[in-house]
Amino acid sequence: TYMVLQRESKEGKLNAVSLLHMVDGSGGTVTAEESIKEIKSIIVSQRRELLRLVLQEKGSLVPRAYKDLFWKMLKVLSLFYMKDDGFTSHELINVVKKIIYEPISL
Repeated sequence: TYMVLQRESKEGKLNAVSLLHMVDGSGGTVTAEESIKEIKSIIVSQRRELLRLVLQEKGSLVPRAYKDLFWKMLKVLSLFYMKDDGFTSHELINVVKKIIYEPISL
């Protein structure tokens, strides 16, 4: 995660972590590690709330079709982001190439 932050900073890209890293709410600065920890905490909290909404059965505001879509997307995203950012993963690229180009052995 820290390597992605460094790479994106060199490319001039801003994201939530880099913005929080530059200035916290009190006007002071925080370390990159503190920024990453804070953003991860927010993500966990929001993911938990979203999961609660999707799993809620009585009085749910989320239609069944959306719940099904959520679960399918969760599976796909967990595959792409299991170890790193999903876009620069050579391991994942190799898996995709094997799936597409190598015959299945039965």
